[in-house]
Amino acid sequence: MPKFKVLAVVGSEEMRLALRKQFSSDDEIAMVGFAAMDTAVLGKIAGYAPHVVLLAQEEGEAGVMEIAQRIYQGFPGCALVLLAHRLDMRLVRAAMEAGIRQVVAMDDAGSLKDAVIRAAVFEKGRNGETGREPRVIAVYGGKGGAGKTTVAVNLAVALAQTGRRTALVDLCLNYGDAALLLNITARDTIAELVQDKSIFSIDDVKSFSIQHSSGVSVLCSPASPEHAEYITPRHVETLIGTIRPYYDFVVIDLPGNLSECTLTALENSDDILMVSRMDISNLHAAKQALGIFRTLQQEEKLVLLLNAEHKGVLKRRDFEQVLEQSVLQTIPEDAKTARLSQERGVPFVIGMPRTPIAQGVRRLADRWLSERLREGA
Repeated sequence: MPKFKVLAVVGSEEMRLALRKQFSSDDEIAMVGFAAMDTAVLGKIAGYAPHVVLLAQEEGEAGVMEIAQRIYQGFPGCALVLLAHRLDMRLVRAAMEAGIRQVVAMDDAGSLKDAVIRAAVFEKGRNGETGREPRVIAVYGGKGGAGKTTVAVNLAVALAQTGRRTALVDLCLNYGDAALLLNITARDTIAELVQDKSIFSIDDVKSFSIQHSSGVSVLCSPASPEHAEYITPRHVETLIGTIRPYYDFVVIDLPGNLSECTLTALENSDDILMVSRMDISNLHAAKQALGIFRTLQQEEKLVLLLNAEHKGVLKRRDFEQVLEQSVLQTIPEDAKTARLSQERGVPFVIGMPRTPIAQGVRRLADRWLSERLREGA
């Protein structure tokens, strides 16, 4: 049964952690993301298209009713639930006037799930579309040389070639190679974006991005490794929230290290595509990464891709047994095509579309286009 998607507008990290823990393995509710109590939440709602927005009115928090009213008016079909420190008739009356369906006390966590479900069910009576459901795909590989950047670049290009609005964000902040694989030279990068703008709009992001000939909008990594320190987790969260509503797909190339920026990107993504080669060191790295994802309660987002499949000691079933995770798909080994593609700066889904490796990436893109990620290969 499909889950009710909930976006929580919560400032406190302690409360965010408590909500993640409460709904991490729930069969009916999925926490799709978090946002701060400001107008930027409207963009996140447009992107995530949640069934319910959970508003936490924390001590000293002002403006929650105004935000609620804007959500109610702007997103018919999206229910509102308020978490409040103290319940009284004045608060309940104000909540009703703002369009809030349910009000729950913060110390009554046991009632929260029922309130969320009731609000979502009642809201179905209002006509209106919640809009598209963009997908943010974080491409991660715990072991260097797994081919995650190659996969990320070619996946983004394959999606863009179908006519979908696609963005590629290179968050390998120290040594990003996405621009190299696309044969583009970036004068402006994510480092210049965050230095120039403390708060940025979609127009700001686009002005610091490069439009590739394939149709992909590319935001490149810093030109020099020392500029990586300019980018903070808050920048990453704001960036993803800003661009999400304007694209059908956002592909994020992530580094192997689990920095705060990387963890923030994983948390704000819809899917985590973990790329692994079929050897023992990659299997070991994948197992370690999977353990971290489980601890962070991100396992449900995870899909596993085996890159450079070849005859050897390890098989697909070995990965599935050790990781206790089904493999989404395998891509055949084709070192020659991959090398030529990198040297020419032309993604192989464009330059060598008939090769097995290109066809493998296109099948991968088709899975997102048909939304059949977890049905198996």
